[in-house]
Amino acid sequence: MRLNTLIKTSAVALGLAFSTTSVAQAEEIILGHVMDTQHIFHSVSERFSARLDELSGGTMTVDYHPGGDLGDWTSIVEQVAQGAAHMTMSWNHSELDPRWDVSVLGYVANDWETGRAIYGPGSVMMDVYNGIMSDLNMVLLGTIPTDFTGFVVRQGVDTPVNFPADAEGFKMRVPGMPMAIERYQATGFSAVPMAFSEVHTALQTGAIDGRAYSPPSEVLLFKDVLNAYVFTRENFEHTFWTANKQWFEGLSDEQKGWVRTAADEAVTWAWENAEAESPKWFEQIEEAGIEVIELTPEQLAAYREKVVAVEYPYMEGVLGAEVMGQIKAAAGVE
Repeated sequence: MRLNTLIKTSAVALGLAFSTTSVAQAEEIILGHVMDTQHIFHSVSERFSARLDELSGGTMTVDYHPGGDLGDWTSIVEQVAQGAAHMTMSWNHSELDPRWDVSVLGYVANDWETGRAIYGPGSVMMDVYNGIMSDLNMVLLGTIPTDFTGFVVRQGVDTPVNFPADAEGFKMRVPGMPMAIERYQATGFSAVPMAFSEVHTALQTGAIDGRAYSPPSEVLLFKDVLNAYVFTRENFEHTFWTANKQWFEGLSDEQKGWVRTAADEAVTWAWENAEAESPKWFEQIEEAGIEVIELTPEQLAAYREKVVAVEYPYMEGVLGAEVMGQIKAAAGVE
């Protein structure tokens, strides 16, 4: 597996640069992510940093890098897995482990309450996620909720609402994960895997017609080129706060306790407050002149049926029948 080679190479090259330090010594933690200061990642990071400084009496501080200072989000995840950075907040990086794509499985949660029960602190997915992170040389500090997702539509093209008929010829940008391609081909789109950093230019030039997996908070990133946002609620986006496993396990018990406490409090705040942010984003989307479209019950049922039919068997092949049985039960899927 590519990651194992990266980890071994980094361990030798860096000499495990982030080794154990005593409580008496200052411990500076590199935390980086790609989102701007309007995103929930920033609020969580600030709360964590302030609380960790307080708990540790200033002996553990955060060297904070928002906005992609350390590179693309996939690059930062790999840096954390290798030990070149301590922490990040990210999405599922399926190139490292295809099991991680279970986080974007369609139509598992129906509302925020079920979203928290399935994906939040103490949820049914924590054991699954902890196992994946451990295998990738990372420790999961928590999941951070964003919102339900939909897709954006660029100016100059018709907005699809009936699937697969309306989606024919529509070039939909998807992240580079096999399950995304399965989903959008099944619903009639032409799936175009593409790095997030290329999306804006591709929408401007017409290389793509839309971007999939978009929560409301990310619609305005492309507001100058968009015509509509179709809020399909097809998956509940939650993201991953991970730390390098070797670094974390090298901390003293007291230091681990400080990190865990500060992270738990910041994650709890996120789950208690993220839902209230959702209406604000929709107001801003409409103020920007972008039409918000929700499917009719009939359109939504047809779309959901196609997503579930292709994704659940695919993911069962990745995770196994036992784990998928638990997820199906949570989602109310037979």
